[in-house]
Amino acid sequence: MPDKITQIVWTRQARTALHAILDYRYKAFPSARDIVRKDIIFSSKQIVFVDQYQKDEVFPQYKRIVVRDYKLLYKAKNNVVYILNVVCTKASFSIKPN
Repeated sequence: MPDKITQIVWTRQARTALHAILDYRYKAFPSARDIVRKDIIFSSKQIVFVDQYQKDEVFPQYKRIVVRDYKLLYKAKNNVVYILNVVCTKASFSIKPN
Protein backbone atom coordinates (compact mmCIF):
# COMPACT_ATOMS: atom_id res chain seq x y z
CA MET A 1 0.00 0.00 0.00
CA PRO A 2 1.35 3.48 -0.87
CA ASP A 3 2.52 5.76 1.92
CA LYS A 4 -0.22 8.14 3.01
CA ILE A 5 0.52 11.79 3.66
CA THR A 6 0.08 12.89 7.27
CA GLN A 7 0.71 16.63 6.84
CA ILE A 8 1.15 19.30 4.14
CA VAL A 9 3.51 22.18 4.93
CA TRP A 10 3.89 25.31 2.82
CA THR A 11 7.44 26.69 3.04
CA ARG A 12 8.08 30.41 3.35
CA GLN A 13 9.43 30.39 -0.23
CA ALA A 14 6.19 28.86 -1.55
CA ARG A 15 3.97 31.30 0.36
CA THR A 16 6.06 34.25 -0.80
CA ALA A 17 6.02 33.07 -4.43
CA LEU A 18 2.26 32.53 -4.36
CA HIS A 19 1.60 36.02 -2.99
CA ALA A 20 4.04 37.62 -5.43
CA ILE A 21 2.42 35.89 -8.41
CA LEU A 22 -1.09 36.78 -7.28
CA ASP A 23 -0.14 40.39 -6.53
CA TYR A 24 1.54 40.81 -9.91
CA ARG A 25 -0.94 39.03 -12.18
CA TYR A 26 -4.23 39.81 -10.44
CA LYS A 27 -3.67 43.25 -8.90
CA ALA A 28 -6.52 44.77 -10.90
CA PHE A 29 -8.82 41.76 -10.44
CA PRO A 30 -9.23 40.95 -6.74
CA SER A 31 -12.07 38.47 -7.30
CA ALA A 32 -9.99 36.53 -9.85
CA ARG A 33 -7.04 36.63 -7.43
CA ASP A 34 -9.15 34.99 -4.73
CA ILE A 35 -10.39 32.28 -7.09
CA VAL A 36 -6.90 31.38 -8.32
CA ARG A 37 -5.52 31.41 -4.77
CA LYS A 38 -8.26 29.06 -3.57
CA ASP A 39 -7.69 26.73 -6.55
CA ILE A 40 -3.96 26.50 -5.82
CA ILE A 41 -4.38 25.92 -2.09
CA PHE A 42 -7.18 23.39 -2.66
CA SER A 43 -4.97 21.45 -5.08
CA SER A 44 -2.20 21.16 -2.51
CA LYS A 45 -4.69 19.62 -0.08
CA GLN A 46 -5.52 16.91 -2.62
CA ILE A 47 -2.17 15.19 -2.14
CA VAL A 48 -2.99 11.90 -0.41
CA PHE A 49 -0.06 9.64 -1.35
CA VAL A 50 3.65 10.41 -1.64
CA ASP A 51 3.90 9.30 -5.29
CA GLN A 52 0.52 10.60 -6.39
CA TYR A 53 1.81 13.21 -8.83
CA GLN A 54 4.53 13.08 -11.48
CA LYS A 55 8.10 14.31 -11.34
CA ASP A 56 8.72 17.73 -12.79
CA GLU A 57 10.65 17.84 -16.08
CA VAL A 58 12.64 20.95 -15.16
CA PHE A 59 13.31 19.99 -11.54
CA PRO A 60 13.19 16.16 -11.54
CA GLN A 61 14.11 15.96 -7.85
CA TYR A 62 10.61 17.36 -7.11
CA LYS A 63 7.03 16.32 -7.80
CA ARG A 64 4.61 18.79 -9.31
CA ILE A 65 0.95 19.68 -9.39
CA VAL A 66 -0.24 21.78 -12.31
CA VAL A 67 -3.03 24.25 -11.51
CA ARG A 68 -4.09 26.62 -14.28
CA ASP A 69 -0.87 28.41 -15.38
CA TYR A 70 1.07 27.41 -12.26
CA LYS A 71 3.09 24.53 -10.87
CA LEU A 72 3.36 23.64 -7.22
CA LEU A 73 6.72 21.98 -6.65
CA TYR A 74 6.92 19.69 -3.66
CA LYS A 75 8.83 16.89 -2.00
CA ALA A 76 7.81 14.39 0.63
CA LYS A 77 9.79 13.24 3.63
CA ASN A 78 8.51 10.90 6.34
CA ASN A 79 4.96 11.18 4.95
CA VAL A 80 5.00 14.98 5.21
CA VAL A 81 4.66 16.98 1.99
CA TYR A 82 6.60 20.22 1.73
CA ILE A 83 5.29 22.66 -0.88
CA LEU A 84 8.57 24.26 -1.92
CA ASN A 85 7.64 26.75 -4.60
CA VAL A 86 4.89 28.02 -6.87
CA VAL A 87 6.01 28.98 -10.36
CA CYS A 88 4.19 30.33 -13.38
CA THR A 89 4.41 27.86 -16.27
CA LYS A 90 4.86 30.83 -18.59
CA ALA A 91 7.97 32.00 -16.71
CA SER A 92 11.65 31.23 -17.17
CA PHE A 93 12.99 28.38 -15.02
CA SER A 94 16.51 29.63 -14.46
CA ILE A 95 16.13 29.88 -10.67
CA LYS A 96 15.86 26.65 -8.70
CA PRO A 97 13.53 26.40 -5.72
CA ASN A 98 15.01 26.11 -2.23
